[in-house]
Amino acid sequence: MMKFQTALTLLLLFTAGNLPAADFGEAMEALSRGEHREAYRGFKRLAKHDHVEAQYQLGMLYLFGKGVGQDTDQGVAWLKEAATNGSYLAANELGQIYLSGRGVEMNEQEAIKWLELATTIAEQNEGEAEDGCD
Repeated sequence: MMKFQTALTLLLLFTAGNLPAADFGEAMEALSRGEHREAYRGFKRLAKHDHVEAQYQLGMLYLFGKGVGQDTDQGVAWLKEAATNGSYLAANELGQIYLSGRGVEMNEQEAIKWLELATTIAEQNEGEAEDGCD
């Protein structure tokens, strides 16, 4: 009985650790099928638990009103969360948003702040992109 409980506990721990990755994959699949509302629900659930890629995707859904009402403030807020948590894509997108004034007041200083963060994130991850390359 003790071996069964140990095995069950290990199985639960293993599968619980993989749930966010599986949930993210399901949300991305929904997005690729054009099922924006389903993707929104999946990304939102994960974003609230600090899943960086989900935060970025959720921000983009809000910006473009896909699966949820278009809400630039919410989109920018989620992109800022993702960028602060290390998302190059989110930081770069914020820089572009503030440079163009797309949905926000054009702000060169704010654009530079986010683009510099994007550069920093890219530089920090540069070695990872080269792993395994000859």
